[in-house]
Amino acid sequence: MDDPKTSLQDALYRALFETTPDGVLVVDDDGIYVEVNESYCRMLKARREELIGRPFSDFIPPDLLGVSRRAFAELKAGGPSGREFPLLALDGTRVPLEWRSRANVLPGLHLCVARDIAERRLTETELRQAKEEAEAASRAKDQFLATLSHELRTPLTPVLILASSLTEDDRLSPELRRPLDLIRRNVELEARLIDDLLDLTRITRGKLDLRLEVTDARKVVEHTLQICCEREVEAGRLRVVTDLAPDDHRLWADPSRLTQVLWNLLNNAVKFTPVGGTVTVRSRREGHRLLIQVSDTGVGIDPEVLPYVFDAFEQGRMRSPRRTGGLGLGLAISQAIAGLHGGSLTVASEGPGRGSTFTLSMPASLPKRTGEIPIVQASSTRNPKSKIQNLKILLVEDHADTAEAMADLLSMLGHRITTAGSVAEALATAGGSDGFDLVVSDLGLPDGSGLDLMRELSTRHGLRGIALSGYGMEEDVRQSLEAGFRQHLTKPVSLPLLEAALQEAAREGS
Repeated sequence: MDDPKTSLQDALYRALFETTPDGVLVVDDDGIYVEVNESYCRMLKARREELIGRPFSDFIPPDLLGVSRRAFAELKAGGPSGREFPLLALDGTRVPLEWRSRANVLPGLHLCVARDIAERRLTETELRQAKEEAEAASRAKDQFLATLSHELRTPLTPVLILASSLTEDDRLSPELRRPLDLIRRNVELEARLIDDLLDLTRITRGKLDLRLEVTDARKVVEHTLQICCEREVEAGRLRVVTDLAPDDHRLWADPSRLTQVLWNLLNNAVKFTPVGGTVTVRSRREGHRLLIQVSDTGVGIDPEVLPYVFDAFEQGRMRSPRRTGGLGLGLAISQAIAGLHGGSLTVASEGPGRGSTFTLSMPASLPKRTGEIPIVQASSTRNPKSKIQNLKILLVEDHADTAEAMADLLSMLGHRITTAGSVAEALATAGGSDGFDLVVSDLGLPDGSGLDLMRELSTRHGLRGIALSGYGMEEDVRQSLEAGFRQHLTKPVSLPLLEAALQEAAREGS
């Protein structure tokens, strides 16, 4: 009589053999099928009787015959599991399988387990395709933003140039200077919004580069206060209090990015503080960190909104007294810039109507031998003692309004200007003249690139150049410098920055 325990084990093993989703096969020493389960039959789209007695090699794809035979021999011998190679189903389709071995279950018999990985392969393919599509969409978005910024900057350029140049004219009455100054400030603000969009793109891609130098944060604070608050203070609209500690304010930082952070904080403080209010800027050292605080007596921040103040595009859903114009990017970008410096940016507010305080914390450690490194001042203009004038400049610009405005501005600065609207015209003009001191060129020209133009002018005539373009991503700047431009200015360019670039380029050639 059969042992009930043995019968039960046989029944359990048979049930597991038939119900497991993996394919199970038993072959002899010659690789002939001795037993297969139902799952394996489904994989090969065959009935059990169509497999038993046939050699395993009959189902190996011809192009993989040698490789698969060796791999299967290893599996039979108890070799590495986890190998992947396909078999051919009876209808000729390939079935991708992952193989595992349980060798020598009985003398002369070998058990192998096969797992259908078609679904996994499909998932991997779908994930790869999704990744490629996401990367393509990201590249398309970046290209769209770059093109959009170029198209937005181009018409702003002549407006800013004309407004800036007219406000510098001593013959202009104060009544006319004030509205022109208003136009200039708002065009610069529009350009700042465009820069914010590009900065956010750089941050999300991890492409926001810092140019670290020993920077006097006190000078940066004082310069930014002058930019943001001087007009409001003179008009009696606001009171500004400064309480800067006597401690060393030197930081290892990017001065332009540090200015950008403080500009955002002070600009927000001014924007959200009513007439008669106070903006206070304090600084102090805490150990190896320098803390700069910007406080206001303005509208404050609702506790429900406070956790989201540094979220990009937060303005879109903000429902508080602080809801105002803008894209809501400045604080998000500022916090990211602080983080890239190894610092932090935090906010505190006791609620609506009770003002707010933003605290920028920056590491105050400096590299060794800082005495050999010049301290960078806040101002982007150098105001040289003796300005170089009467430069002969080739201006290459296909946007008619910009070309006219730029030519007038450069002439006003004391330079001789010749204009060209294309690569061909610029090359012909340069070849037919007695020489130029500088070329100022747009990059997007109707018959080619300003990059190619610069290479040709540099090779043929030894010309130095300044790129002036609506494209301002890191890649654009890198390509400009590689092509031979000494500087890359992004439209719309301010008068002081343009003049400083001209002076620097001229000195390099003198």
